Amino acid sequence: MENNENFFIHLPVQLILTTQGQTLFKQTPGAVKKVKNREGMLKEGLESQSFNASSVQKLIMNSYLEEIYVSLPDLLRQRRQIIDTNNLVVFGILYKKLSPSLAEMMLNSAVLQDFNRKNPKAQITNLNNIDKAKLEAIRTAKKDFFEMMEVEINSEVVQRIISNPILEEEDRFLRMRSLEKFMGFIDKRIWYLYFVIYQSNMREEVRKSFADMIALYLDRTKLATHLSNLVMEFIQNSEKAHFERILVTQNIVSKTEVDKYLKDAQNRKFVIEEAIRKNQMLELSWNMNSETTSVGHTYRIQITISNYGLLEEKARSMLAGKMKTDVTGIPVSNFYKDSGDADKLGAGLGLLYISYLEDLCKKEKIKFNCNIFPEPSKEKTTVKIEIGL
Repeated sequence: MENNENFFIHLPVQLILTTQGQTLFKQTPGAVKKVKNREGMLKEGLESQSFNASSVQKLIMNSYLEEIYVSLPDLLRQRRQIIDTNNLVVFGILYKKLSPSLAEMMLNSAVLQDFNRKNPKAQITNLNNIDKAKLEAIRTAKKDFFEMMEVEINSEVVQRIISNPILEEEDRFLRMRSLEKFMGFIDKRIWYLYFVIYQSNMREEVRKSFADMIALYLDRTKLATHLSNLVMEFIQNSEKAHFERILVTQNIVSKTEVDKYLKDAQNRKFVIEEAIRKNQMLELSWNMNSETTSVGHTYRIQITISNYGLLEEKARSMLAGKMKTDVTGIPVSNFYKDSGDADKLGAGLGLLYISYLEDLCKKEKIKFNCNIFPEPSKEKTTVKIEIGL
């Protein structure tokens, strides 16, 4: 999905623009309108029943997009579209993060530091110090040389993928497929830094570090898979609680009969129609607001999943006690349980994939939080997942 320029995701969304995004779309009269975000506030944005995955991903990478918001009576039928959206968000942030990481590595190298000492009037302390006109002139004059450097780095990473004994064949294929996109999104100014270093005796050392960095980001693509699985688990639980509330409050079936009732397609159709009639929607959003949630080169993704209905009394008591000391909500790990009942649609909060995600984030030193919040004023329960890259 992340490599198809013409791939459309058929998911009704509100795309909330950042300040920079609003400026960009002013050039397209009529495109921007007032749309509601997840908090119910009217914001400048776009509204669509489907969207081009590549275009939205580029909006994320350029900090033009603050939030992707979905409000529907049911979400499980949109599984493929939700996973695709989640993947484009995570890959977009990884693409965006790679160049600053490579720049930091190179700018801190002994070669660049020595270059700055010898060229005080032409110091390169950040990418903005590189004159774009000069860069293009050098790339044009030494086109073959720059292509050769890119081929060398690409080959170095490919060799690591092929020779990694831990990777399954499918993982190798996915990383080889992703490598081209990662290489393509590297800032051209990075290659100028590498050009300066390439002519020194530290060429081999920095080439290894360059390839290491790309390999690290390819490894982090596993984050998208685990995060998508976790999001779908939460959606399954959220949808079940959402339907249960509608059925039980209207005395259509008892709580113990909800699972059996919902296995019938016509019954599901009825409860979906009731959700629409009562305007009680499930909500899903991805927030990438760099202006308020990011520090330095850390980019955060906050995913929220909300359904009508509050936590059960036991959970509410747990939260009430916790809220006396802090307001961070209840860690989802407090809800781990397995009903063992194959007939249960939601199986409570018996989460399988959160452990995979926690282990990966710990290994990769990625910030990860997952909490559950009641929102009494809205009669909702919300799960928030935060990833810091």
